[in-house]
Amino acid sequence: MALSSTARSPIPLFATLSVMMFVLFYTWGSWFAGLGRFMFDAGFSAKAIGNAYSCTPVAAIVTPFFIGVFADRFMNAEKVQGILMLLAAGFIAAAPSFADPDKPGIFIGLLLAHSLCFMPTLGLSNTICLKHLADAERDYPRVRIFATLGWIAAGLVISFVFRFDTSVNQCYVAAVASLVVGVYSFFLPATPPPARGEKVSFGDLLGLGTLPYFKKFSFAVFMFASLLVCCAFMPYWVNLGAFLGQGGMDKTTAFLTWGQVAELPVLFFILPVFLKKFGIKWTMIVGIACWILRYFVFAAAAGSLADGAVLQGSITWLVLFGVLLHGFSYDFVFVSGYLYVDRHVDEKVRAQAQGLLTVFTQGIAFLISSQVLCGYYATKIMGDEASFAEWKQFWMLPVAYLIVILILFALMFREKKAEVVSSDR
Repeated sequence: MALSSTARSPIPLFATLSVMMFVLFYTWGSWFAGLGRFMFDAGFSAKAIGNAYSCTPVAAIVTPFFIGVFADRFMNAEKVQGILMLLAAGFIAAAPSFADPDKPGIFIGLLLAHSLCFMPTLGLSNTICLKHLADAERDYPRVRIFATLGWIAAGLVISFVFRFDTSVNQCYVAAVASLVVGVYSFFLPATPPPARGEKVSFGDLLGLGTLPYFKKFSFAVFMFASLLVCCAFMPYWVNLGAFLGQGGMDKTTAFLTWGQVAELPVLFFILPVFLKKFGIKWTMIVGIACWILRYFVFAAAAGSLADGAVLQGSITWLVLFGVLLHGFSYDFVFVSGYLYVDRHVDEKVRAQAQGLLTVFTQGIAFLISSQVLCGYYATKIMGDEASFAEWKQFWMLPVAYLIVILILFALMFREKKAEVVSSDR
């Protein structure tokens, strides 16, 4: 029997899972938000920066299905996560020694190796949380708050404690955090494989156990809409720091943490209520609309800077508003997506399904976004030295694209309550 929605997760369990999320995302936030600024200032080409930020999408495509099969059939999810994070620590600790803008290959290769170990933990950590929480739809967003706090803490430490905004040494901070969460993972609640003993086919390794769910039109529309939406997301992480730095801002990594600060009330108060009251369709529509608005805000700020304004006063407040939209932009698309998949697939393939969502959004979509928007179009529009007029043109690209996707999703997606899968946790 499924647990009642009135059941409460024990406080020690809630605390344990929250610490896991905090340190896991502290690892990611230590380098992901600031590396673009470092590479831009150090003289790496736009192509090299795009390739560096393609590492996590490539890893999100390659690894989740294989790791999901291990978590579904062979090894406890928390143990798989622990092994991967220990390996991730070693790779990113080695990266700074090879940060040469003239020969970026080894540096990017080590970032890729780190990402191949790290990215599967996004799905594994979700599997661990969603397995043990009494009411995932109510409790998971509140545990996920600590992931946001971890990212915020990382940004503040990078900017104010170590002052690594433009330094590759931010990778060392990520390495220490990765080591900590790797060891900590072995002490998490046991999450045994739900399909232990069942045969593994080649189809399982490719995640084909999730394909039958695509026969449901609403599920298929949701998954492909998530992919298409996320094709426009990477410029926020890759290019915004460089844009602000060119405008004269110093502590860009810390400034960007305001986006995670905005996530806190959304995750704790707004998202759980909004999902229950309005459903996944309107949650996604609001999330996409906020991405459109934030890019339009950045374009407006770039236009003002092109006209001779400086990045202070009203212009800074305008950019801050765009960053603060992250609460709705990220959570209403990504976090709600994890919950939607959890409710619509059987427990035996849940780890694979979460991995598939990661492949679609933070894999295929982010790879396209990194290569096309952050690599090709950033080079084509802005070249090596961008003017603010060119920055305005760059920020308007995802605005036009996302408007089209929003309209298509609103017309095609139909949420059907009867498709929800109920199973024991």
